[in-house]
Amino acid sequence: MAKQDDTGLEKFQELFSSPDTEINQRRQDAIRTVRENDVASFPTDLSVLSAFDDVLACFALGGQIKNYYRYGTYSTCDAERKKFWFAVWNGSTTEKEMTVDKLAGDARELERRQKVQAYYKDILLQKKAEGSSEDVWQERKELLRQPYMESPSPETFNQ
Repeated sequence: MAKQDDTGLEKFQELFSSPDTEINQRRQDAIRTVRENDVASFPTDLSVLSAFDDVLACFALGGQIKNYYRYGTYSTCDAERKKFWFAVWNGSTTEKEMTVDKLAGDARELERRQKVQAYYKDILLQKKAEGSSEDVWQERKELLRQPYMESPSPETFNQ
C-alpha cells in the first residue's frame, strides 16, 4: 500500500513540473502538504445516500446550468457517478458508531474503512494535480484601505 502511495505521489509531482520557479515552489508546498496527510486523517465513512444525492444534484437542471455557466458545456457527472458506485460497493447505508474493540474484531469493516480513506486521499491528489487559480494569482497579503470607493483616483490611494 505504501509503495502505491509513493508511486502516486511521484506521478503527482511530475504533473507539477514547470519552468516558472514561483509556481513550482507553490506546487512543491502542495505536494509536501499532501505527503504530510496520511490516510488516517481522511474520513472513514461514505454514505450511499449522500453519494446518490450528489449524483442527483449534478444531473438536475440547476447543476447542469451551473456547469454550463462555468465551463461552457454540460456535465456528464463522471466524478459523482464514480463516487456513487464506489459508495455502493464500499460505503454504508447507515451511520453506525462502533467501539474500538468491536471494530478491531471486524476485519471486513476495517478494510472497508481503509478503502474509503484511500478513496478520499486519491480524490485530493487528483484535485491538487489539476491545479488552481493560485498557480497564477497570488493571495493578497495586505488589506485594501478603501475597497468600496465609488470613483477611485490615484490621489485617494495615497491616503
